[in-house]
Amino acid sequence: MPQPLERIVQDYVAATNAYQPGAATARGFHEHDGALGDRSARAIDERQRAVRGFLQALETLPEGERESDDAALLRRRLQWEITEHEEVRAWQRSPGAPLATIGGGCNGLAIRDFAPADERLRSLVDRLRAAPALLEQAKANLRDPSRWHVETALESAAGMRALFDRDLPAFAQTAADAALQQEFAAANADARAAVEAYADWLRTEMLPRASDQFAWGPETFRKLLQQTDSVDEPLDVLIARGEEDLKWHQQALAEVAARIDAGKTPAEVVDAVAQDHPAPAGLLPSVDSLLESLREFSVDAGLCTMPTEVRIGVTETPGFSRMTTQAACSPPGPFETKATAAYYYVTPPEADWPAERVESYMRFFNRWTIPGVTAHEAYPGHYVHLTYLHRAPSVAGRYLMTTTTVEGWAHYIEQVMIEAGYGEGDPRLHLMQIREALLRLCRYRCAFGLHAEGWPFERAVDFFVREGYSTPVIAERETRRGVLGPNYYAYTLGKHQILELRERLRARDGARFDLRRFHDQLMQQPYPVSTIARRMTAAAPA
Repeated sequence: MPQPLERIVQDYVAATNAYQPGAATARGFHEHDGALGDRSARAIDERQRAVRGFLQALETLPEGERESDDAALLRRRLQWEITEHEEVRAWQRSPGAPLATIGGGCNGLAIRDFAPADERLRSLVDRLRAAPALLEQAKANLRDPSRWHVETALESAAGMRALFDRDLPAFAQTAADAALQQEFAAANADARAAVEAYADWLRTEMLPRASDQFAWGPETFRKLLQQTDSVDEPLDVLIARGEEDLKWHQQALAEVAARIDAGKTPAEVVDAVAQDHPAPAGLLPSVDSLLESLREFSVDAGLCTMPTEVRIGVTETPGFSRMTTQAACSPPGPFETKATAAYYYVTPPEADWPAERVESYMRFFNRWTIPGVTAHEAYPGHYVHLTYLHRAPSVAGRYLMTTTTVEGWAHYIEQVMIEAGYGEGDPRLHLMQIREALLRLCRYRCAFGLHAEGWPFERAVDFFVREGYSTPVIAERETRRGVLGPNYYAYTLGKHQILELRERLRARDGARFDLRRFHDQLMQQPYPVSTIARRMTAAAPA
């Protein structure tokens, strides 16, 4: 007899949790908190057989279940896992992946209070003990990473020193078991040494022979869009739409810049406004001071209904993920039942940077950009959206978050804040909102350029500076992020889809259209935007 879809999803979740224990902890499952996962060639082959087995099981479902939104979501994601294994080959080309597994898996045990400190510390000790073996498996798997993959992994390894030397020992001190603390100290030292040895191996063995080849190719890019975002449009159509929107935003920026200072070029106005930034030490306090007022504005302006009274807190981005992240939202996982703390990560400039690099970086975090970034990550962006999604009844939807929906919402909301009158019409806020849109449009265009059109690294860096008014430091970081994977097209693509849906419903409903209701309904659906659009347009007008 065919298995019901619910059983297939349950089996998939259980198998994936066992294969990705760190991600399982982050999602709120705690059966594998002491493991990091097996990445031997045998384990990887077994996982691929399991993925194909789940695909076959979906085809045995009755027609109604087989064509449901949950089945379609799982089917496409399983197809992507096969594509990723065979064509992207991150297990052979991404030396940073095991570092992210170790860093994220260990940090997640320290920051989430889902269990007593001693219990979490026992799991942490076990994960630290598993780290050397995981790194040895990575060394056996790695074949042909690009030099940018290797260089970024080396930066990640260096960033993990703060985790081993500061963050994890501070957590260990909260446990009561002295003997367990000693076990932690030994395991932590061994894991730290293993990461350093891995970095030395990357530096001496892999970097000298790393290639400049990083592109996925147009066919793999097309599969990424189809299988993770349910987007079937041709690449040239998507590229043309991005280029058109890029030109529109450049013209809009020029018009707003002229309102600020008609005697300067748009680039000069952007640079002048960007010079008004906090000192590095004041960055996190500046961000933190905005949170409550943005939350209140979101409610008062009718942008959304707040799904929780739990506030998000600001803290520094962990060292192992700082090299490609300026800001990020880290809420409890969608299946977490005990831990409630949510973190808004902000990355200050590094202490060893020269003054010129610090200044270039801080111009991104100027006083007129920070509100939009904070709206994106916290209120009414990621934190609000993810809190809603974590309550969705669909297990498959909650487990398989769609990046284009999540990032598209947060980017869309930056524009909505300006539309709703945030900042009382100050053109400097509008200028920086447009610049942030240009940054995401440059990500979008460079994702296609780097991975489907053969752009070299330097062309993408220049594109960010020339077309998006980025500083050189940010342009280099953004290009490196795009080399590691083209997924950051998701911001602009998702925003385009949400705006199109909003205007379709506004035209259909006329005076009955309610922005708050539209936002609340959209945020509660854990699917690709194309699926959400079909569901919302099929529903009767309110």
